[in-house]
Amino acid sequence: MKQTSIALFFLLSSFSVTTQATAGDDLKLTETDDTIRVMLHGKPVLQYIKKAQPVPEGTPEYFKRSGYIHPVYTPTGQELTGDYPADHAHQHALFFAWVKSKFNGQKVDFWNQAKDLGRIEFREVVNLRREERKVAFTVKHAFMVKDGDKWIDALHETWTVTVHQTPTDHFLFDIVSVQQCASDKPLGLAEYHYGGMAIRGNYQWLKDKEDHSIDPGELKFLTSEGYDRWEGNHTRPNWVAFSGKIDDQDVSAAVFCSPENFRAPQPVRIHPNKPYFCFAPMVEGAFKIEPGKQYVSRYRYLVTSNATEANMIQKHWNEYAKLEK
Repeated sequence: MKQTSIALFFLLSSFSVTTQATAGDDLKLTETDDTIRVMLHGKPVLQYIKKAQPVPEGTPEYFKRSGYIHPVYTPTGQELTGDYPADHAHQHALFFAWVKSKFNGQKVDFWNQAKDLGRIEFREVVNLRREERKVAFTVKHAFMVKDGDKWIDALHETWTVTVHQTPTDHFLFDIVSVQQCASDKPLGLAEYHYGGMAIRGNYQWLKDKEDHSIDPGELKFLTSEGYDRWEGNHTRPNWVAFSGKIDDQDVSAAVFCSPENFRAPQPVRIHPNKPYFCFAPMVEGAFKIEPGKQYVSRYRYLVTSNATEANMIQKHWNEYAKLEK
């Protein structure tokens, strides 16, 4: 992200109506009518979307969505994530969606919005809070399906997003998703090759189809097992990292899958030419989210303004894994 974009972020923040703010040390968390924003050392870390943003010109309105994070920023101010990409407008930066699903005997798809078989929306802010060396917020989402001419809730989800106090060279935050059935009917997930917790990268990283070259500055993937984006697809790593240049600045991010997650280490879908991947437990077979039971997913995100450093990422993973067990 160029410096003008950073300036715009602060300008928009100053004109928003703040309903609640939590601050301490160098961390600041602010809620407006449309977003929740977190800043550290005076720099933006991430923004959560409460109110669906306008779609780009020429993009159908059915791609509108709320209840996700965009942008995720790097310590030097680049936008790591992409939203409403021209090739796949249903990929919304840092988001969670199921694909090949079934509810009450009918097919459901919360990921591919053009099918109009499922919707996800923000419902409410549960709380904002300040803890020792971190700030956090909890929000509620609804996964909806059609029932005749109306939409009804199939799942209720809460996200708890925690941003940690860190040195200036990296950002660190956690997301805990808790999903529960909204009725006495389960949601069935079929075996499929993608779906779940996903992250879409900056538009500058999109490659031509079938292009397996990696020129300097282009997006690279690395898994905890040492695989790249082609070898790593549908493997089960503890973490996946990606790096490249945005506006000529080195950036990287690593996503850790908690060892306590369902089917951990979860399989990953790493796309061969698009800048996204997701943790996809349904790759290993079908399962259900049952009434009266919680489906809990936990992930940690490490964001830097450097190229991927595997040793540093592994050190962070070791610390995270200790905390999770």
